[in-house]
Amino acid sequence: MLTKDDEGKKKNSRERILKAATNLFGRRGYHATRIEDLTRAAGISRGALYWHFDSKSDVLAAVVERLRKEYLERFIKEVRAAGPVPMNKIWSAFKFNARFGAEHTDLVHCLRNLSLELSPSEDNHVRAFFRILERQRNFIVDLIKEAQEAGNIRTDLTAETLAAVILAIHDGILLQWAAFKNCLDGRELAWSFRQVILAGMASDANIIHPKGGSRGLTKIKRKRGTPRNWVKKKG
Repeated sequence: MLTKDDEGKKKNSRERILKAATNLFGRRGYHATRIEDLTRAAGISRGALYWHFDSKSDVLAAVVERLRKEYLERFIKEVRAAGPVPMNKIWSAFKFNARFGAEHTDLVHCLRNLSLELSPSEDNHVRAFFRILERQRNFIVDLIKEAQEAGNIRTDLTAETLAAVILAIHDGILLQWAAFKNCLDGRELAWSFRQVILAGMASDANIIHPKGGSRGLTKIKRKRGTPRNWVKKKG
């Protein structure tokens, strides 16, 4: 029978494996990471790893579950708590992702790299990972549709397209910050990202398509009663 001390050590070794796996899957990729790499990074024996997990695929399953609990569920809960106003929820989504990216860099890089490397056809654990990505994307699409219906976001672009642009640029922002921390201010970068994206999505945004050079920008037609813009103070 395991004592409380044994249970504590068991839990600690499992957490070390998950931390090592998250870091290695994010930096090297899932397929390039060997069991030996995991045990070395976690500082445990091969037998200790197999005490917790039957295979590397099972380690991936635990990392995926961590992504679901620590990122996706928290993301959805916090955004919904922002209230019924669509743009408040979108603002909350941007802020949550910026904060989470700064506080959980390894987890975010793991999420991004696995999405590039894996294919949904590989196994059930991989399919569970892609379900996380699908839920994240669908949640953002729904937020944008709400804001479009409220007249806050332009409707000449689909919610699906806008969600894809947001997610793609968000990943690029994280890469830039990771590579150039020494010369980029993370808070300023996140603020600039929100301002540029939200300004471009606004219902009174400009279509950047000069015709003939001298005619300037073509204005998007707004529905009567639509607010000219949605403004949020910096902070």
